[in-house]
Parts: sequence; C-alpha cells; structure tokens
Amino acid sequence: MLTLGYFTFKDLIYDRWRSLLTIISLAVVVAGYLLLTSLSRAFLFVGKQTQVTDNLVIITADAIDPMESSMNEEILQIAREIAPNQIQRAFPTLFRHMDIGDRILQVRAVPLEEMPAALDLILVLGRWPSGSRQIVVGEEIARVASWKIGSTVNIYGTDFQVTGLVRAADNNLSAIWMTYSEGQHLFGMSSGFQVGYLPLVPSADPESVRAKLQADPRISAHYSVYLENALSNGYNEVNHNLVTLSSIMATVSLLAITFGVYNSTSLSLTERGYEIILLRVVGFTQGKLRGFLFARALVLTLVAYSLGWVVVIIYFNYRYSHAPIGLSEAPLTLSLTLSASLFGMGLAIAFALLGVWLTSRRFGTLNPLTRID
Repeated sequence: MLTLGYFTFKDLIYDRWRSLLTIISLAVVVAGYLLLTSLSRAFLFVGKQTQVTDNLVIITADAIDPMESSMNEEILQIAREIAPNQIQRAFPTLFRHMDIGDRILQVRAVPLEEMPAALDLILVLGRWPSGSRQIVVGEEIARVASWKIGSTVNIYGTDFQVTGLVRAADNNLSAIWMTYSEGQHLFGMSSGFQVGYLPLVPSADPESVRAKLQADPRISAHYSVYLENALSNGYNEVNHNLVTLSSIMATVSLLAITFGVYNSTSLSLTERGYEIILLRVVGFTQGKLRGFLFARALVLTLVAYSLGWVVVIIYFNYRYSHAPIGLSEAPLTLSLTLSASLFGMGLAIAFALLGVWLTSRRFGTLNPLTRID
C-alpha cells in the first residue's frame, strides 16, 4: 500500500501540469453537478412551501405573463353581479417586474385593507403605509437589500419610504407592497390593473363559481378565471418536472468524469508505454498496474471534487449576500447538504474508476515485449 501511494504521488508530481489541468476540468464538472443538485432541491422546497387557497383570480385571456394583463373595474362589478352570494369581495391588483438595485423584484399595489385580510400578509416590524410614498417590503428581500424601517427605495424614479416589513403567511412571497392609490399614481391609470382578486365566502364551491363566471360571455370573451389552487397545483407540477430534469442532468453531467479520466489515463499509458513494459518485466502484475491507475484517478477525483465543492460554496455565499436567486418573487434557497455532497462524491469516484477500467482493459492482452501504442 505504501509503495502504491509512493508511486501515485511521484507520478502526479512528475506530471504536475497535466494533473492540474485534469483536476480543473473535473472540478468544473463537479461544480456543475452540485449546482444542478442544489437547484433541484430549491425547486422542491419552493413547491412544498406553496400552500393553496380556494380564491379566484381573473386575468386577460391572452396574457402569457400576468403583467401583460389589463382590465378595468367593470369586470369586478360583473363578477359580483354573476355570483353575489359566493364572492365575498373583489379588488384589483397592480404589479410590475422591476430591476431595483440589480435585483428583479415584484412591486404589487393592492387596497390597504386587503393586505392582511385577503393576502394574509403578516406585519413583522414597523407599520402599514399610512401616507403617500410609503411601502412595506418582504422581510427576505429587506434582509438581502439591507433595507430597514425608514430606508428609501427608488421605484420608477420616485423615492418611497419603507414603513414596515411583512411576511406572506401562505407562500412565503417576498415583494414590495404599496397601496392601490399609490400604485395608480406611480404606474398611471390608463392601462388599468393586471389581476382581479376574488376571495369567496367559506361556504362557496370554488369550482362551481369559477365555471359560472367563465361561462358568462361578458367574461369569457376577453378574460380567464382561475382557481388559485389550480394555479398552485400547476406551479407545483412544473416544480416537480424541474426537479426531475435537474436531477437527471446532474447525474448525466458526472458521466463527463468517466471520459475525462479515460482520456487522461489513456494519454498517460500511451506516452509511458516503455516504462509500463519495464514494470511488467520487473514483476508488476496486471492487477498492481491497474491498482496504480485506480489510485491515481482516485486522488485526482477527490482533489477535483473538493475544489468544485469549495467553489460552489463560495458562489452560494456570494449570491445569498448580494444577489439572491428567485423564482418570480419567491426566493430560491441554494444549499448543499452532507448527504447530497457525499452521494455526488460516490458517483464521481465510481465514474472515475469506470474510466480507468475502460482504459486498462488492454492490460489483458498486453505482451511484455511489446510497447503500448
């Protein structure tokens, strides 16, 4: 064992530049695997956190993104007329995707009374907006952006003061919230609002109310009515598909280690054919030579995996502190668990050894008097 370790160390030092390049190339593959694994876990966590409600929402029928939707107060009145005993209240919502301080955030404007009542926003610190140019912000975004009570946030060229920090009880959304009147002044009233929100009475059957609204030609001609729980289920299904795809891509990415080790080992064998013949002549068996190559690949893989792991951790810490990744306004928490890291290491070692095995199969037919070409 000591002899094997000695030869492995001497070989890597002798061929230090190729070893370094191999480590770097394998570390890139490892970093890609760890990033994809963390991303799939983040999607899975967001999907589990999202809770459903039985409320209804109305948007323009041809809108791909709700931000593209546009409607006026008349549609809310029509909805109330169609199902007066089932719809508890109806209110408009303005929102925009905006780049604020190098972060893509969502700004929402709703009637002040609906923030805690219909949207289940919980005031964590400070107070609700009570005057002009005032906002409350999600506590997660406030932490990342270093916003505090009294901080000034520039939105569309207008300065707003942060009066409170909030948390969404149902799905952990983190956005910027202002009153509907402030939103109208900021965004203008000509384009209408984007989403009509329809909380139902507890005794109402959400699907029946939705079908009733959608069947009315005044709504079906230009608008679509959705159950919030249906949208959430679809959202969770998309998350599940993203988790599956990310997991597959992560595993497949590690297969590149097999080819990397195969190429590196094959090149070494080709360049050192004469030395290998000498080792065979002096008594090194086929098993010992293969063990040497396995040990060499193991060291390269472990060093590369450690390097890739450190790079990914540094990247996560940077994104967490400066520019968090989010899905819409929901933050994605990227992290590496011990089990995921160890599992990835096991796969990396297995694929590396597979690359060595594919290369060393030629030992079985090797003539000690013939040079390896």
